[in-house]
Amino acid sequence: MATGCGRQDFKKAPDGTEYKIIGNSNGKRAVTGDVMEMNMTVKYKDSLLYNSVEASAPQFIPFDTAQMPPFFKDVREGDSLVIRQSTDSILKYGQAQAPPFMKKGEYIYRTFKIVKLFPSQEAADSASEVFKAPAKAYNYKKAVEAIQKEIADDDSLVKADEQSIKDYMAKNNLTGTKTKWGTWVVIESDGTGPTLSDTDVAEINYSGRTMADDSTFDSNTNPKFGHPEPLYVDLGEFRVIPGWVDGLKMMKKGSKGKLLIPSYLAYRAAGRPPKIGPNANLIFDIEVTDVLNQQQYQVELDKQQKQMLQQRQLMQQLQQMQRQQQQQKQQQQNK
Repeated sequence: MATGCGRQDFKKAPDGTEYKIIGNSNGKRAVTGDVMEMNMTVKYKDSLLYNSVEASAPQFIPFDTAQMPPFFKDVREGDSLVIRQSTDSILKYGQAQAPPFMKKGEYIYRTFKIVKLFPSQEAADSASEVFKAPAKAYNYKKAVEAIQKEIADDDSLVKADEQSIKDYMAKNNLTGTKTKWGTWVVIESDGTGPTLSDTDVAEINYSGRTMADDSTFDSNTNPKFGHPEPLYVDLGEFRVIPGWVDGLKMMKKGSKGKLLIPSYLAYRAAGRPPKIGPNANLIFDIEVTDVLNQQQYQVELDKQQKQMLQQRQLMQQLQQMQRQQQQQKQQQQNK
């Protein structure tokens, strides 16, 4: 593919996109209603920046010529679409976000390989299931590597946060255990069974405070915050701050305690305004009310989605009724 990128000429679309299609004349032609399974690679010079095969993360995209660039019109199963973008344009409009290794006068190449065409969204959804578990494991591994690098690269912040937490614990007569990454876990009630692992989903009651001023910024146990439902935390991914995933793995079903989380495992320099300032260390009062496996968690997710759909439908019905009442009232006034 790299050789092909250099050998063939790129065309320019009306919007300025530089592209080429490396065709597979024997492939089935895509038609409206198909769903394309596409793998993507991103290259800069001789470096492979991303490979969706490695990440087990193909994209499943409906084939719709009305919504897609015109050069997609005649693609076939097995074709590869290569898009070339000048690094000059990237550096010009987003230099702050550009990778430090990127230089002017070069190109980023994005290659989309149409692996397979599915005749319906249902068929594509069924095929995508096999990728979910390995993609989740890959993303977890990459997230862990990134967190560990951030810890290693910011030794001064790590030491400052640790000293602040130690001072707080001494002042408040707290005794806890520090995790490998630096979260301090104070166990008040041990719970039962094995400690949590990255295959578990913890059902959590919590209340979060800033360490500096002891101000509560979120809670599902305090009615003031308006969301009393339990929080589900999948420990095999990072949909919460890293300090939660780090600290919860020292707790069990039924455990009660505190997580004292350094800023570098929370919201770092960005904070979460207006309630959480830059480099704020946080305290969470935690109760692990239940532990679910992945199958049980999926059942719970399906239940929540069904409830959300029902609530949305109910709101739509109420809005329709209100509109009808307003129309009737207007008609009566006009008589």
